[in-house]
Amino acid sequence: MAMGRVNVYLNDGNGNLSKTANWQSSDQGYFGHLDVADVDGDGWLDVAVSYLGTTNIYGIVARVYMNNNGVLSSLPDWEADLIGNSFGVDFGDMNNDGRPDLAVATGNSYSSQQYHNLVYLNVDGTLESSASWQSSDTNTYMGTHWVDADNDGWLDLAFIGGPNAETQIYRNLGGTLETTASWHTTDSLNQFGIMLTSGDVNFDGAKELFATDNNQLGGGSGRFKQYDGLSGGFFETTYSWNYYEGYGSAVALADVNYDDNLDLATGGWWDYTRIFLNDGTGLPVTPSWNSGGTSVVEKIVFGNVGPTFDEHTINEVFSANGNRRLFYLTNKNIQKINSVKVDGVYLDKSEYTYSREHAWVTINTIPTNSVEINYAFSKSLDMVVTNWDPDIGNYLYYNKINIVLTPDLECDGELSWSSIEPGATVEGSFEVLNEGDDFSLLDWEIESYPDWGTWTFEPDSGTDLTPGEGTVIVNVSIIAPDTPGTNFTGEIKVVNMENTSDYEIIHVTLSTPVNKPQRGRQNTQMPLFLLFMQIKKIVLNIKK
Repeated sequence: MAMGRVNVYLNDGNGNLSKTANWQSSDQGYFGHLDVADVDGDGWLDVAVSYLGTTNIYGIVARVYMNNNGVLSSLPDWEADLIGNSFGVDFGDMNNDGRPDLAVATGNSYSSQQYHNLVYLNVDGTLESSASWQSSDTNTYMGTHWVDADNDGWLDLAFIGGPNAETQIYRNLGGTLETTASWHTTDSLNQFGIMLTSGDVNFDGAKELFATDNNQLGGGSGRFKQYDGLSGGFFETTYSWNYYEGYGSAVALADVNYDDNLDLATGGWWDYTRIFLNDGTGLPVTPSWNSGGTSVVEKIVFGNVGPTFDEHTINEVFSANGNRRLFYLTNKNIQKINSVKVDGVYLDKSEYTYSREHAWVTINTIPTNSVEINYAFSKSLDMVVTNWDPDIGNYLYYNKINIVLTPDLECDGELSWSSIEPGATVEGSFEVLNEGDDFSLLDWEIESYPDWGTWTFEPDSGTDLTPGEGTVIVNVSIIAPDTPGTNFTGEIKVVNMENTSDYEIIHVTLSTPVNKPQRGRQNTQMPLFLLFMQIKKIVLNIKK
């Protein structure tokens, strides 16, 4: 094991990551896992990294490099106050103030070095110098993970490590973590656990917990494990699904094949990266995909790298629910949050925080009516694998799924007018909508309409209409034909411009009265009946 730097590899905009680091930290160390969040609320993601050290080399257990408008500081802007060993950090929001707090998993399983585990709160955009929370127990933990295990609107904190340490969860009691874990596994006392993740893979509304149980040290089982979520909160204490890997080191959940099911990616040391595709009933017993070669896998991350940028924007609305300020988005592994509105008012970026990997958002304001979150996500998730072996390097796997999103044109309405004077102008409307695949784009136009009358359509075409946008109202205006006593019928044809076999017909009827009013010179002769009445009136007056 050698000392190294924190590295950043930038995307060139065409889906290619630089093969040499575009940024490196000036300091070096025996670093472990890292995480990103917008610590100071300026809209730029900052980087926190752990420090593992060795059996006899210790360091500052966590440090943060702030992002200065797209460039990270070369030296840490913040450092933890503990000198020791740490392999895992994770940003969360312990007190639901919309600011990311930093959890640090401490200890060294190779030396059995133990420490209290820590959370550093974010105070007005700066991590505190001393941890506000620490566990009452000391353990050798290698990984940590924020998850709302009991669905009460507060992120609980899980730790995994060993040997001689079960996976544990410290419950969040309204903004403060308990110091003694109230939940733990009962099948992993001798594990050498590295990483945790969570998500709902069996569609019961409860998240499952996934763990690595590496058997390099102690009596670990060498298995990836799934602990089922319980309807009342938390998880089963023994695993329900597993796969033997030996030196298992990494787990991640993502919808790899665009079927709305979370799939599991796993990795091991000197082993393969694997993907278990969820068929809608759960995970299979054997992998659905294996990498072509082995590596010392440390972390697996999913996102839309490219070169095909399949990215969509969606508004997700949550109704106010008591004091809840934590919300899980429908789509996991999001690209970014664009905006957050509470009761119709936009929040500043310093007033909310989120996890792009686990797709939760916290806000600093209790909503009265609703929370609207606008975010970007992709259905074509590429996979990045980081590697401990310096002779191999890190891997980028492009997602080759061919996503075809098909729009479906639908129209609603009809146009019918009766007893319309010739030459008069009448108005009406009909609706155009896309009832195709989610996020499909519909280009439509009015291809034909009746040849009688003078027609105006507003609009007469449209582009990129998605199902989520609802209906487009087409306002119709027509000058009636200059022909009395006629019933006119016809059709308006609306077509999908990219598939003309996908069309809709709007039926039209218009009738004019039999007697058309005279225009221009008027008839000045008095009708006979009126003439007779006038003569009669004159005669009566003479008789008087």
